[in-house]
Amino acid sequence: MSAKLPPKCPPAADHPLLPKIKEALGDLVLSHGVSPDGLLCVMVPAGSIREVAQRLKALGFDQALSVSAMDYMEEKKFVMLYTFASYLTPELKGILLNVRAEIPRDDPRVASIADIFPSADYDERECHEMFGIWFDGNPHMGKRFLLDPDCCIDEKTGKPLYPLRKDFKVPDWGLFG
Repeated sequence: MSAKLPPKCPPAADHPLLPKIKEALGDLVLSHGVSPDGLLCVMVPAGSIREVAQRLKALGFDQALSVSAMDYMEEKKFVMLYTFASYLTPELKGILLNVRAEIPRDDPRVASIADIFPSADYDERECHEMFGIWFDGNPHMGKRFLLDPDCCIDEKTGKPLYPLRKDFKVPDWGLFG
């Protein structure tokens, strides 16, 4: 029995920020929704994530609070989760914007936004170690950040293991050899 997957974006609804976001992002908004706690979520094409980040920065968002992923193993994709906020723009203070984009699970790559929002750097590195997602343009990709250098490497194949993927299994030999 598998658990029900969370929606990729909450159900469509109106939000006070939505007209401003649609104006800034235009055709890049594939769909939108509002969570039960009132957070606006927009789905965008993964290939446009840098353009979306640049437009949001121009709009006044000055922080990428988090970059993470959800594993939709059965659909063979990840949904990238970005949360943006502003500490400096008065009309955006206290507002969180969730931006999501789908990427393929078999070649999980997306452009880095760490040069646009430096706060995204550590989260991108964590996503790489935990899910195997490669952030093109992040100079720290491939270097261990959180995990011990000897952890999560399959001794039989030498390939990395990604502990937050739904198909991750602790090897018989354990994680530390």
